[in-house]
Amino acid sequence: MLDKLPLVVPFVLYLIALIAIGIYTFRFTKTMEGFHLGGRSLNPWVAGISLMFSGSSGWIFTGMAGLCYAIGPSSWFMHASNLFFMLIAFLMIGKRMRNYSGILGAITYPEYFVRRVRARGNMIRVVASLAVVMFMLVSVATQYMAASKSMMPLFGLTNIQAILITAAVVGFYCLIGGFLAVCWTDFVQGIVILVGSVTLCLYMIYDVGGWTSVTSKLAAIDPKLVSAEWATFPLILAYWTTGFQCIGRPHDTIRYFAVKDSKSTRKMAMIGMFGFLLNYWTGYLIGWVGRIYFPDIPDPETIFGRLLTGVLNPWFSGIMLAALMALIMSTVDSCLLSAASTLSEDFYHACLDKNASKERLVNVSRFSVLFIAIVGIFLAVNSGGRSIMTVMLFASGGLAATFGPALILSLYWKRLTEGGVIAAMFTGFVMSVTWNVTGMAKASNIHEGCIGFLLSLAAGVIVSLVTEPLPQDEIRRELKAVSKDYNAEQLERVVEEFQSVR
Repeated sequence: MLDKLPLVVPFVLYLIALIAIGIYTFRFTKTMEGFHLGGRSLNPWVAGISLMFSGSSGWIFTGMAGLCYAIGPSSWFMHASNLFFMLIAFLMIGKRMRNYSGILGAITYPEYFVRRVRARGNMIRVVASLAVVMFMLVSVATQYMAASKSMMPLFGLTNIQAILITAAVVGFYCLIGGFLAVCWTDFVQGIVILVGSVTLCLYMIYDVGGWTSVTSKLAAIDPKLVSAEWATFPLILAYWTTGFQCIGRPHDTIRYFAVKDSKSTRKMAMIGMFGFLLNYWTGYLIGWVGRIYFPDIPDPETIFGRLLTGVLNPWFSGIMLAALMALIMSTVDSCLLSAASTLSEDFYHACLDKNASKERLVNVSRFSVLFIAIVGIFLAVNSGGRSIMTVMLFASGGLAATFGPALILSLYWKRLTEGGVIAAMFTGFVMSVTWNVTGMAKASNIHEGCIGFLLSLAAGVIVSLVTEPLPQDEIRRELKAVSKDYNAEQLERVVEEFQSVR
């Protein structure tokens, strides 16, 4: 047991720090807005880093590192696509989303769509809730899988034990601290990830003998590991179309609801994009340079765990294990809170108990966190050894296809209607699942998130054009207002002005 002490001590101290943050932020969760949005008070540093790592997840050190281990530079067709579409999301969505969610008084993602198109029924909430719960469950399960792949060889744990430890800690501080705990723990985790992963990559390059030695040794293993020239058009197409999964995912987009003002979204974007670029590079180098240490392993997604046990100092390995858990937990907590807000506010409150008290809704939210965490455990335990990269891209692509097109139309197009939103969401949800399940994604080399996104966009436009429009002058006035930059005081006045006439 003593030989595991250097690994256990940093890891346990890290988990204790997360639980302490959850307990501290409990006092800010007495209301629904406090529990789900932290009172809309996040500064751009916390919001930007939180958004970045809620979207990065454990696949950076497992799925991405495994892909880079296998094919080297050709993996950058996927990385470049993700970075490009993430930048598009920052530029197109951030400022307008913060302003519009405040003007409409929307706390949850589905509630925003309902209020934007003045929906008279619950169909938007039903479709949104179904998509969120289904894809978030898959996302949570993949993170548990990533934790298990890394913790089992390090601590000699069984698959179930590793999953239960991960679920227990992240579930606890989500239950106690709500959204503010999630964002502050993401911020702390982000610093751990960036510092730890950069240090690891620099050490590996130094230990191998420098950059020139890295490229020469990889070329000796396989010349394809040092060049992307061999990449075929079908491979490039398959990787590039994964980028659509970065637009409109609920657990990312909800950060725009919570940042303190719309002027802060610009700084939030710069912080987020720099972090994404650095994070992708470190994930790439861990897999790519790791190939030199372990030239032939049966499961490339285990390369990070093998480096921790076979190459690094045990104390540093303990810190890097904490960094991996930071990536995993930053996504799990975001998925849990996003699904909980949908179940409590958009399903329970809107459909089952319209007169529920604020305290009751917060308790329902906490019960929803527990429910999603438990079902996620079941899915992870019964995953059958599936690839983390493949499953995570499916979940992200499904969420983006369901919500991304409707979101973009809602922020820019005054002609969008309730029927258009329902058609867009339903089409994106169904087509992304169908494209994957029927094998069309593999046959066509077009990711299900891409095909679902494009068809969803078309459905939203077509159905909106053939259904009765909303009051155009009113929507035009809102769209004009949300296109501007506001500081906190200005935004508060604009929100009060719009809500006083609603």
